[in-house]
Amino acid sequence: MAIRKRSWIGRLGVAAGVVTLVVVSLFPVYYMLLTSLKGSTDLLAEPPSFLFTPTLDNYVQLLVDGQFSRYYLNSIEVAFWSSLIAVFIGTMMAFAFNRVQFRLRKLLFFLILVPRSFPPVTTIIPVFFAVRALGMMDQIFTLVLFEAAVRLPLVVWVMRGFLRNVPNELVEAAMLDGCTLTRTFFQIVLPLVAPGLVAVGIITFIDTWNAFLVPLVLTNFDAVTAPVAILSYMQSEEALIWGIIATGGFLTILPILIFSLLLHKFLLRGLTAGAVK
Repeated sequence: MAIRKRSWIGRLGVAAGVVTLVVVSLFPVYYMLLTSLKGSTDLLAEPPSFLFTPTLDNYVQLLVDGQFSRYYLNSIEVAFWSSLIAVFIGTMMAFAFNRVQFRLRKLLFFLILVPRSFPPVTTIIPVFFAVRALGMMDQIFTLVLFEAAVRLPLVVWVMRGFLRNVPNELVEAAMLDGCTLTRTFFQIVLPLVAPGLVAVGIITFIDTWNAFLVPLVLTNFDAVTAPVAILSYMQSEEALIWGIIATGGFLTILPILIFSLLLHKFLLRGLTAGAVK
């Protein structure tokens, strides 16, 4: 009886801790949404008001009257194409490291992972001078290439774990039946690691979407992304436009929230499948 009581109290404590963690984590998002829906009078109210008449003036001003919609599309374009390139190339590299025997394979795999351990700020200066010398500043193409290259080590690392779970006998049987290594990879192996592809694709998309330092340094106007555009609203005005900034911030995290809500089960299943050998 005492054990059952302690177990009941333990579950209640865990539930209370989880609820507290969720509330603390989501309260900034909730307050940002409220701020984006406030008029100028409610924004300056002291203490902050939680009951007010919502308005979409900030959204209209940001998306219709300003350039934020263009910067938002830039973020979508950079995140989508860089994730696609990183997942495609990284998966082929992981397959080669698993199935193809060649000299210095372990050393090359180690060298590919090394840049992932560097803080981005340590490499941004040589990257800036190289991009400027090549005449590729302020271009979507430049951001796509750089962000794909940065996410490549993560894709290789994650997909190597998934590809290890594909039986060697299956690959060998396909090749004995006449499949080339390339055809075996695309028609036999890739469908078996689809959960891993989706999982690492979501991770790279979120990681690229949240990128700030590199787009800040390598863009000026045409290729500016949404996080960098929000910073410009904080610097270009004499007074901070809290409603506009909150609206931009909420729109920026909205795709991440949608991804988390719609694909979290698939993401967890994919990561778990890759962890268990």
